[in-house]
Amino acid sequence: MIVIGGGAVGLCLAESLTSRGAEVTVFERGRCGSAASAGNAGWITPSLSLPVPGPGVIGEALRWLVNPSGPLWIRPTLAPPMIDWLTRFIFSCSASAFARGLAVLQRAGARAGPAYDRLATRGVQFELHEDPLLYPAFDRRELEHLWKVVGDLRRAGSRQPLERLSREEILGIEPSLGGSVIGGVIARDERRVRPELLSLGIRDALVSRGVEVLEHSPVVSLVRDRGGWRAVGGAEDRSGDAVVIAGGAESRRLLAALGVRLPIVGAKGYSRTYPSHPSGPKHPLYLEGPKVAISVFDGGLRVSGTLELGARGLALSPRRLEAITTAAQRALPRWRPASPPSDWAGMRSLSPDGLPFVGALPGVDGIHLATAHATLGITLAPLTGELLATQLLERKPDELLAAFDPARALRPYGPRRWIARTSRPCADLSRQQQQEDSR
Repeated sequence: MIVIGGGAVGLCLAESLTSRGAEVTVFERGRCGSAASAGNAGWITPSLSLPVPGPGVIGEALRWLVNPSGPLWIRPTLAPPMIDWLTRFIFSCSASAFARGLAVLQRAGARAGPAYDRLATRGVQFELHEDPLLYPAFDRRELEHLWKVVGDLRRAGSRQPLERLSREEILGIEPSLGGSVIGGVIARDERRVRPELLSLGIRDALVSRGVEVLEHSPVVSLVRDRGGWRAVGGAEDRSGDAVVIAGGAESRRLLAALGVRLPIVGAKGYSRTYPSHPSGPKHPLYLEGPKVAISVFDGGLRVSGTLELGARGLALSPRRLEAITTAAQRALPRWRPASPPSDWAGMRSLSPDGLPFVGALPGVDGIHLATAHATLGITLAPLTGELLATQLLERKPDELLAAFDPARALRPYGPRRWIARTSRPCADLSRQQQQEDSR
């Protein structure tokens, strides 16, 4: 089998396949784990396993439209694919659609931690922390919103221990929070990994098993090959009976080359990683207002945030980086960063309904997807690998795969259908990329 994409999701899939005896080749256009998996918060987080679209999101996005440093920003564009995507995104912001998506992601989030346990028992090495996640609130409205979210999670079936904290209780757990905190929520049964070390650990485990991991090898086309597929790279070609496209936002190019257009947009995020300092927090924190995550790792602290939909590149925005730092320092007035941070931007992939595309690509035999995980790539990577490996090798159905099935994108919303096929069997991706970049 061929896996295209060496981020957390693609590597976890390759690991799960090879642990069951499958022969796999991994293609990665850069270094494994160097893209969206490199600088994110690294959270395995049931309490944040919820769809991006939801009631009130459009209103918030409109308010933030004039503020490019806001936590959610949709790049204005008249491009038909983005207009189509936004149309379905708006449909998915309804209360009923959000409730359905939340229930699915809560079931997935509950299975995420055990999937990591199984990954570790198979010998994969990675940095893992199991501290509870704190949600501090700095005014009464924010505290009540957090508690409303807890109610939503419980109605969606979550059994995660979620407790309301007083001001004294949350300061007793995390004294580095400022005096303006009035209370908050603590989410237990949360974990986090250092995402770049997770990718490295899986890659090393694959190589030690004799798996061919081809880095700096972008796939430029997929062609039929005696009942299977051949992945044509810049310097390497490999054939397999099945192909899984797990390239995040870059998956769009391969799909377009197959004559398929799925509603996937790039969602750019940022982070700053600082060396540890005694004045910093000891627990991970999520700041609800600015949507900023603060992760504590061995020897480092990472501040991450923003979701820039429709971003076209990975250029760093000083304004956005400053915005997430300012939010962290307001919440943590005693924190004194010891030295300049390491800055990062990465491109997540996002579907209109906030659920990933995992499973067989309708109408194209032998092509499968594992993409569009939005902000839950680390949370769901090992589980995605297990689910898809089971489907590919054992043909066993799973309720989550039914919800994540790419076939749902065939359903029409308005005048267009979400998968459009052309008569071309495949195309050269380098030419496709040049055409897109020129627009």
